[in-house]
This record gives sequence, C-alpha cells and structure tokens, in this order.
Amino acid sequence: MITVFSKFQLRPGLSREQAVAEIQETIDWYRGREGCIRKYICLNWDERYGYGVYLWESREVAEQFYAVATAEIERQTGAKPEIIYFDTPVVLDNSTGELFLDGERSEFPATAAR
Repeated sequence: MITVFSKFQLRPGLSREQAVAEIQETIDWYRGREGCIRKYICLNWDERYGYGVYLWESREVAEQFYAVATAEIERQTGAKPEIIYFDTPVVLDNSTGELFLDGERSEFPATAAR
C-alpha cells in the first residue's frame, strides 16, 4: 500500500465553510475510484494549506491518478500541489479492527492484545 500526502495552498480569503463546500463537490470524483482505499482532507488555517492524505493499493495506481489530478488541483487552488509518496507496510484501523501487513489483511498477533 502507498500513502500519499498532497499539499495545496488555500486561496486567500477562502473561508472554512467555502473550503468544505468545495471539497464536498469533489467527493463523487473519489468515491469508488479504483485503487483508492481511503481519503482524508486536513486544513491548516494558520499556514493556509490543505492536505489530502490518501491510502492507495499501489504506487502505480496513485501515480496514474495524480498524473490527471495534479492539473485539476492546480486549477481549483491556483497552485500546483506538492505530492509525496510513502511506502505503507502497516495499516491498523481501530474503528473497524482491521490490520493490513504489506497490503494483506492480517489477524492481530495474540501478544498484541491488551
């Protein structure tokens, strides 16, 4: 699995309400997108940056997506986003109890119970 951080500038004068409304307009573009497992949008108002945090099945799928999405993000925000890729060998989701090791669903080791 691959985690991607996409850092983008928030336009001057953009309010939280406007930003959330614009982000909500993009949901259908990501919903059901092949290879995209999870998406988070984080907003840093002190520095006026937004961050997309994505979990992808593979780097190949993520790179194919950003080959197109980078231009769209730049169109929406007025600046080219910074895209950073991270190898993600472990994913633990406490809300669902899921554990993935190297992309494969795994059981929690007995020693991990507390």
